[in-house]
Parts: sequence; structure tokens; C-alpha cells
Amino acid sequence: MRARGLGQDDLRRHNLSAVLHRVHDRGQVSRAELTESTGLNRSTVGDLVSGLAAAGLVVEDRPEPAARARAGRPSLVVRPRPGAVSAVAAYVDVHALHVVRVGLGGQVLDRRREPHAPRPDSAGVARRIAALTAELAPAGWPERAGLVGVGVAVPGTVRSEDGSVAVAPHLGWEDVPLATLVGAAVAAELGTQVRVDVANDADLGVHAERLRGAAQGCTDVIYLCGTLGLGGGIVCGGRPLVGSRGFAGEVAHVSVDPAGRACRCGSRGCWESEALADAWALPFDLDAHDPRVAALVAGRLAVGDVVARRTRDRISRSYARGLASIANVFDPQVVVLGAGLWRDLWPEVSGDVLPWLQRLVIPVLRERLPVRLAGLGPDSTVLGAAELAFAPLLADPLGALGDRATA
Repeated sequence: MRARGLGQDDLRRHNLSAVLHRVHDRGQVSRAELTESTGLNRSTVGDLVSGLAAAGLVVEDRPEPAARARAGRPSLVVRPRPGAVSAVAAYVDVHALHVVRVGLGGQVLDRRREPHAPRPDSAGVARRIAALTAELAPAGWPERAGLVGVGVAVPGTVRSEDGSVAVAPHLGWEDVPLATLVGAAVAAELGTQVRVDVANDADLGVHAERLRGAAQGCTDVIYLCGTLGLGGGIVCGGRPLVGSRGFAGEVAHVSVDPAGRACRCGSRGCWESEALADAWALPFDLDAHDPRVAALVAGRLAVGDVVARRTRDRISRSYARGLASIANVFDPQVVVLGAGLWRDLWPEVSGDVLPWLQRLVIPVLRERLPVRLAGLGPDSTVLGAAELAFAPLLADPLGALGDRATA
């Protein structure tokens, strides 16, 4: 993986990044596999691994007995060093704040969940993220540079240049400088500046699912999540679809019924308004904002009365129209249902949705349009936020560690 046009320092930085990326993505990888996947020679890989080990990022172990029993000299296995560095990731969901500490390699080390009231105060959320970051911090952290950063996922549109939330309608936020608020709160709590990055929840969810979940190996993916609102993360040809201002993927406002329910965007019959919590709750006299809404809807559907049958048919058809629209436009390899109402309801209603989907997508797509539940379960988004925090370290492993980079 020799990059052309780079000086020696830049080339080493590039190659260190390539090696650490593979160790992080795989959790463990042999030197032989690193040599094959990077295209570098054995001695160069050995030197790079030694540099990462000297910086305290990785360790090398002998392979498992089964691997040692194979013919030939066994290759050492490279793993993230336990406790070396970690990231804090937060997901500001509509019902609760989820905060986790994640180690290099993607392992969840600890977690907290705090319910909050509808439309929470953004400054208050920032303070709670900071307090939980301190609570999750091991002894001596971050003085030894153990905290690489904080990643925050939000169900709304985010300005990538400064981490401000342009609008998160179901949180009641508009023009909120969230990265600045969280950064100041974490600095006050920990006594040191920490990098904070903010991004859309669905964009982070699709990244995590491609890395370790239900979309591994896929280059064209649509990821859907949300309970009150519908978020969409889209990857085309292996690249995230972000749009000219970073706001692409607003699949919630695909029209599925022009004469349907009024939508918060000012239109009618949007996918979100016709197929999410409000649409399910109204016929059953349920509270769409109840955190238990998915279980409550499933319970009413199980009754099987006239209202349940009509509601199931109408909303399943609307959801299929939305799925068919994005499938016809993007031709994905897989549609992944992430955290939210439809992931929870899918086992109950997939048998109603899929026949409609087969009728609505163009014939050439019908035989290969799998719809899968998120492989990471409800953690897709928060683990995607962890990847956001790890990105600077993975791009420049020794430079990001500063004084710890002695190799």
C-alpha cells in the first residue's frame, strides 16, 4: 500500500495508519495478514507494528494452538493493547442519553443510559455527557492521553465544519453549537481540552454496520433508524452520500401518500408521518412519545381485531412504498433497520411489508433486496459515534498521541 508522492515522514504516517486501521477494524490480525492486506513487505510491517507497540497502542501474542499446529512458521497476532486508549461516544436519542466508553478494536468497555424529558435542553445534555464521561473514566485518565476524543450522534442535520446541529426537530433543537457546548463541558469536568465531533445518527449507524454489523463487505447500503422521526444513512459505491451541504439522506420526506397525514415539514403523506410512531399510535389511542411505544404497538397488533388488521395493512403498505422508492433510486445491496420503531416491529410486520415491497420495486431488483436487522442491535449509532472519535488517531497514530509517540 505504498502511497505515491509522499515524503518519508508522510509515508510512514500513511503506513502506520493502514496497519492500525486493520487492527482496529478486525480486533486482531496476524502479521502475515497485515503483510498481505497492505502490500508492504514483512520487515516493513514488523517495523510498523513495533512502532505502534512502543507507543502503547498494540501488543503481539503467539497465535492460538490451532493456528500453531498448521504447517509453516506461525505468525504473531497483533491486538489492541487493553486499556491503552478509548473513546467516549454519546447518542442523544429522543427518549434517553446513551453514553459508552469504547476501546480500540470496537469493544464496549462501559456504558450509561439516562432517560430525559421530551425536547431536552441542549446545554443540559452537554453537561450530562461531560459528567458521564468523567464517570466512565478510569483512574489517571486523561493525563496519560487515554481519551482520544468524544463522538456525539444526534437525530438531526449537523454542520460538519463546526459540529453545530442545524435542526433536530424531535429534540426541539435549532442552530445549537453542540460540539462547542460539549467541548466546554468536558473541559470543565476533566480539566483538559478534548476533541469533540458531532454527526447525524443514521450516518454514524451505517458506518458502524458496514464495519462490524449486518452490512460488512457491502458497498451500497441504506440504513434506517428512528421512532418519532426517520433517519437515513446512505452509502453508494463505498462512499457516504452527504450532499453539497452535508444534509443528504433525508429519506423521511419521501412521499408515500400525497393525500396523507400532515407532516412537520409542511408537506403531506411523507414516509415519516405515514409509517412511524404517530401513525401507529393514533388508531390505538397510544402515546407516540412513550418510550415503550414499540412494545405497546406490538401488543395491540397481536390482538388481531379489526383496528389492528386495518392499521397493520395501511402502515405496512406505506412503509413498503418508502422502501421501494429508495431501492428503485439507489439499488442497494442491503437495507439495514437500525435502532428504533421499525427494527423492533420488523419480526411482527415483515410478513406484511415484504409482499408489498415485491410488487413495488422494479423487477430487476426483486430477487436481491435483503432487509436485515442491524447486526449491532441498538448500538449501531453509538458505536458509529465512537468511530468518529477514533478517526484522528487512526489517521495519524503517533502524531495524535503527542508525547506518547516515542517510536
